Amino acid sequence: MRHAFVAATTASMLVVVPLSTAGAAGASARVPCGSGQVCIYPQVGFRGTPYVRRASDGSVSLVKTPINDRTLSVINNGSTPRTARIYRSGHYSGSHTCIQAGTRIPDLRGYAVGQWGSSLKLNNDRCG
Repeated sequence: MRHAFVAATTASMLVVVPLSTAGAAGASARVPCGSGQVCIYPQVGFRGTPYVRRASDGSVSLVKTPINDRTLSVINNGSTPRTARIYRSGHYSGSHTCIQAGTRIPDLRGYAVGQWGSSLKLNNDRCG
């Protein structure tokens, strides 16, 4: 069964909530990533409904979100020096990939985190 997701804003982040059913068109559509946001997509090429977080917010575990272990592409539309690190562990440890502000990665499978992202750390630490 295919699922779609509805986005709802809370105090500090955008939460993605599954709907019961939807057509295939919504699952593969490109959803833009707004200015000042970090968007993690469940499909390569920035497709599918992204998990969206403001780059100015703090870190978050992805374990209980629909994007856990489905991190296939990412956009960091935050401003310099804000970086985003996606970790394989839900506790900000282990293999990770760092995404500098203004950077897009259309396919994370060739990077250390691969599609197995389970936490997102947002801070001003440089990549590298």
